[in-house]
Amino acid sequence: MQLTEIDLAKPETLPRMPAPGKCIYCYEVYPNEDLTDEHVVPYALAANAMILGKSCCKAREITRYEQAVPKHQLGVFRAQVDAPTRNKKDRPELIPIHFAEVDDDGRLTRDLGVRSIPIEKTPVMINLWQSPPPAILQETHGRPSKPWTFTDQAAVEALCRQVAKETGARNGIAMHVGDVNRNHYLRALAKTAHAYAVAECGVDSFEPLLTDIILNRSDDLETYVGDMPGIGPFARDPSHTLQISAGEAAGGPTGPYVVVRIQLSPSIRSPEHLVVVGKPKAQLVEKFV
Repeated sequence: MQLTEIDLAKPETLPRMPAPGKCIYCYEVYPNEDLTDEHVVPYALAANAMILGKSCCKAREITRYEQAVPKHQLGVFRAQVDAPTRNKKDRPELIPIHFAEVDDDGRLTRDLGVRSIPIEKTPVMINLWQSPPPAILQETHGRPSKPWTFTDQAAVEALCRQVAKETGARNGIAMHVGDVNRNHYLRALAKTAHAYAVAECGVDSFEPLLTDIILNRSDDLETYVGDMPGIGPFARDPSHTLQISAGEAAGGPTGPYVVVRIQLSPSIRSPEHLVVVGKPKAQLVEKFV
């Protein structure tokens, strides 16, 4: 697999990739003036690190989830790590966090309401989604489909002790660390994986499988988008906060497939996403041999 590593704290602009001559999502051919440049990895994560020139038509229907994932799901985390933004004035200064008193079994005993915590005192938190392997690969192992969260546990415990003291709580304190919209998140992974495969391999090097998902015409997400932990080539290097690679998976009797692996913050053992983007054509099979 060809591996690309990006330090999100210090994004570097990689060489600009040439225009493919068509929209990489609908595959229609347009004049260059009707196409826009495309950030392969979203600007909100990696600034201008990977740009595919003149490769996206203006009629695409993907804005909703493109904006929702970085702004809502990853908004607090991005502000905490000072991720790229086009308007720093929109960065939140106060983070609303919902607290509750719970018993030893985690059952709610008292709602303590929402408190606005200054962002510099808010525990670092990132909310992702973990999934079983893509169903099309017919793998039988894997984790269940559910939200995945990382928090600075020591900071969480300190904040909960403070709330317990202020509210006179006698039981444990729980805090809500954010929500994940599964469909938005998996669809965003599909879009990034497809764009990366086009950038690395060429727009006509594989038969695409994700265009209906990317363009909001299908919700068949976990057929093609999932996780495959521990299959390499990623190393847990804290200086590389986004790792992405393209390669080929055997795929059993229906394979082979072009796949893309994506991992955000490997150092915290975040989900190792694997996205099946298409079926390789002859010239791509030769490249991966």
